[in-house]
Amino acid sequence: MQIMTILSELIYSPVWPQEFTWLIWVAFFFAFAVSYGMGANDACNDWGTSVGAGTVKLWQAYILCAIFNTLGAVLLGYKVTETIRTGIVDVSVYDVYAQYEPTNHTYVIVPFCQVTNASLETTTFSPPALPVAGEAPIIECARYTSADFMYGQIGTLLGVSVFMIVSSVFKIPVSATHAIVGATLAATLYLRGNMGIKWMEIVGIVISWFLSPIVAGFFSSLFYLVVKFTVLMRRHTFESALLLCPVFMVFTLAVNLFACIFEGSKYLHFDTLNWWQALLISTGIAVTVGLLIHFPLRKWLRNRAIRLYEKDKAKHAENGGIPLRSRDISSNKVVDTSYTIVDGVKKQLPAGEIIPPPGPWYKYITKNVTEDPLASKVFNALQMVSASLLSFSHGANDTANTVGPLVAIWLTYKTGWALTPAETRDDMQYLLFFGAIAMIAGFVTLGHRTMKLIAQEITTEVSAPSGFTVELGTAFTVLFCAKLGIPVSSTHCAVGAVLFVGMTKSTSEGVDWKVFGKIVVVWLLCFPVSALISLIMTYILYNYV
Repeated sequence: MQIMTILSELIYSPVWPQEFTWLIWVAFFFAFAVSYGMGANDACNDWGTSVGAGTVKLWQAYILCAIFNTLGAVLLGYKVTETIRTGIVDVSVYDVYAQYEPTNHTYVIVPFCQVTNASLETTTFSPPALPVAGEAPIIECARYTSADFMYGQIGTLLGVSVFMIVSSVFKIPVSATHAIVGATLAATLYLRGNMGIKWMEIVGIVISWFLSPIVAGFFSSLFYLVVKFTVLMRRHTFESALLLCPVFMVFTLAVNLFACIFEGSKYLHFDTLNWWQALLISTGIAVTVGLLIHFPLRKWLRNRAIRLYEKDKAKHAENGGIPLRSRDISSNKVVDTSYTIVDGVKKQLPAGEIIPPPGPWYKYITKNVTEDPLASKVFNALQMVSASLLSFSHGANDTANTVGPLVAIWLTYKTGWALTPAETRDDMQYLLFFGAIAMIAGFVTLGHRTMKLIAQEITTEVSAPSGFTVELGTAFTVLFCAKLGIPVSSTHCAVGAVLFVGMTKSTSEGVDWKVFGKIVVVWLLCFPVSALISLIMTYILYNYV
């Protein structure tokens, strides 16, 4: 495709990006809208089950999300911006080469920058740093990224932002990453045709749309069955939950910390550690926390669970509901197995022998077991940890992905070349922090709508045990696939996990298939709608600006 007059050779002097200062303001506006839409939608996956289970209040979710999502974006986000910036399209197809013409003191576009030095070797010139305003040094020949690349990235930002915000208004969880892929693909097809598109990456992403919810659902259901057989189906569920809480905490922390430490933040020097060092550190921290919970904090955990249980029981009684009770499933009697009241004093009962329910164990895989409300309170601490770590991973991946197009535009504006290594620049942290702030704004203003759908409308009421397994399965899938280089969506994983755990809890009756069908339809529209909006915006900028 021929470059238009506005993008002619005269523009590619060493100071040519200065003519696009206005475009930077537009890029920041649309990038804010993208991150805002992601916060109103994607970020809800991290806290929807925790809020729905009553583990955290909505205002607490706002604070925790702001902390952990920002930390993830700032500490690890610089790594994943490269995927969106260079992993879908070969940006080098936008390269232009400008050579100084001494006869008329202008720059002209040439097919390639080649000069012969004293050793008669051919050298290709990369773009030098742009001069300070007012200076215009003579550069013999340099490689730049064409200005129309920035137009395409603006179109990408608009397409994603519109789709994300509209989906959030209608309470539909969608994937910002997949919207960016569709919008980027459409802009590139218009500007450069089939050149530079990494079709195998696109195919991998499409396949992940179908596989990631199933994989996340499988792991979440597996974790729920473990909780079901080790805690929920025991005679004294409360004591079983207290006994196994440290074990679940060790596993949760070890898996998530290893994913964060291995090939992690350069600012914390984690990138210098090999896999066994990362495993040793993550396991050591996890085991230490588990021992603290099992010994010095065991009494605190017990009293906290009882206090929360009593508070909920009183609230139900005030509302005219049936008082909450623990149960003994071996005798099918409604009893409180945790403590009794003697002369007005709360007295703890002994744990007794933990006996599984009678009959073959495999008959209880699909059996609906009513979750003990007292034992569920023990899982509150686990769910808060799993949600916080999931939020950290989300910040490091999805928040950074939404900033990817802005990073590409910013680097083109600052250096003339979009492929300038981002992780070597300090200003990348400011861009990632900008994206995190915009995400928090979206989460606070619109996030409650999508959280309500995830927590209450896809499946039956989410509890702390099931919410914990949903978040653990989602984080496990996202982090595991990320380390293998498999592109997945945290949104698709979270929805798949909620769906499968709902089915595991109470078979098909635990799922609202009408709501799930609506979600699937919007998922299918995500790619083409974002692509169409991006195409229209790119066309307008390229032809009329």
